[in-house]
Formats: sequence, C-alpha cells, structure tokens
Amino acid sequence: MQRMPRTARILLGLCATLSFAGCTKEQPASTPAPAASAPSPPPSAPHALPASGEEALAGTVLETMNSGGYTYAKLDRGGTQVWVAGPETALAVGTKLDKLEGTLMPGFRSQTLNRTFDQIYFIGTFNAPGGAASAASASAAPAAVAPPIAKVEKATGGKTIAEIFAGKDTLVGKPVTVRGKVVKVNNGILGRNWIHLQDGSGAAGTNDLTITTAATAAPAAKDAVIVVHGTLATNRDFGAGYSYAVLVEDATIATN
Repeated sequence: MQRMPRTARILLGLCATLSFAGCTKEQPASTPAPAASAPSPPPSAPHALPASGEEALAGTVLETMNSGGYTYAKLDRGGTQVWVAGPETALAVGTKLDKLEGTLMPGFRSQTLNRTFDQIYFIGTFNAPGGAASAASASAAPAAVAPPIAKVEKATGGKTIAEIFAGKDTLVGKPVTVRGKVVKVNNGILGRNWIHLQDGSGAAGTNDLTITTAATAAPAAKDAVIVVHGTLATNRDFGAGYSYAVLVEDATIATN
C-alpha cells in the first residue's frame, strides 16, 4: 500500500484536532429565565347581600301596588331605592315609613304580578315614623280567613283538619292526607303557593290548615274541594311575621 505523504498526514491530523476541539468546546451556560412572579390576587368582591336576614328599613313610598293579598311598595331611602312587600295595606305615594323589619328575598318571582324583583324585603307590617302602625294599619294585619264552612267528607285513609291539629306532635315530619275546601289562596309568595283549607271540623284556631305547594305547581282554585298529600311541619317561622304552628309542606293536590 502506498504511504501517505508526510505533509498530508500533518494536515489531516491538524484538521482532526481542530474538529475535536470544536465539538468539545464548552458552551456558555444559559442564563436561567427569571421565575414568573405570582399573580396578584384579584380585588375582593363586594360582600353579597345575605339570602335572608333581619334589617330595619325606612323610606318614602315612591310606588305601590296590591296583588295576591300583599302590598308591594318601592321606597326611597335617601338616594337608593328598595322594594318591600307586606300584608295588603292602603298606602299612598309620599307616605313615610320606618322601622320595617324585613327578610330579604333576592331574585324573588311574583307569579301574580308576573314580575321578578332583584331584591325585595317581606315585612310583617307597614310602620309610620315613631314606630306606630301606618294610617292603613287596620288592613296591615294578615287578612282573616273565611268563616267556618259546612263539613267536608274525610278523605279515604286521611284525617280531618281537627285531627291533624290534635295529633300534630305525633304526626310532625310524617305524610298526611286531608280533604277540604279552599278558602284562600296566595300564589308565588316566598317561593311557594299558600292555600288555606277548611273541612268544617275544629274550632277557631284549629279549623283552618295552611298548605304550601311549589310555586311551579298548578294553582288551587278558591272554593274548590281538593285532596292534599304533604308532610306535616310544626312551629315554622319564615320571618317577617309569617309563622305557623301547624303547616302541611311540599304538598301535591288532586281535585275531589
């Protein structure tokens, strides 16, 4: 084999050395990227109004309307406005009210008015300044229920209204069935429909039974005789003066 000339061998060795040096040349250390700073927490959201709670209200009536046995009034509170609702009362625009104890109901839908209130307080009575009842206080109390009616036949497997009141301590939390005549209806209040039922049994204080159904349920017709299936509750307080010693809740109804 022919030997490579000396000059060629020197050049080849030099190239190899330079090539190796280039491959092993230390690269400058990359500068680490600065750590991303933690994002600043968002500003605190404003405190939302509680779903319910007691607050004294006062203001001047700007607007008023009656519906479903209740009076709705828009009050001017010195630059801010708020809606309140209470037992039906003859209010006039310009009437000044104060010391209204109200339970806040945000997003309340009134079925009788076909209207949704962003915020509304349900109150027990409309008070004039000084704590006295307003000029229309005679109508501020909840409307009296109808006088007793003729006896209605008891539902099969059910109880009379008088029997429900008498046995409330043992029936509480249990399902009950009762047949009676509808003497009063208020729909879409506090997210439910309210029905007063009588069957001719019982005496004053034990002859009128309050029933609640879902606000989306078909409304009961006044003077209709219906059969009610629901759960018995006792000592239920919804605030703003609406409390019941005996109540049938989450009821379903069927016509007689």
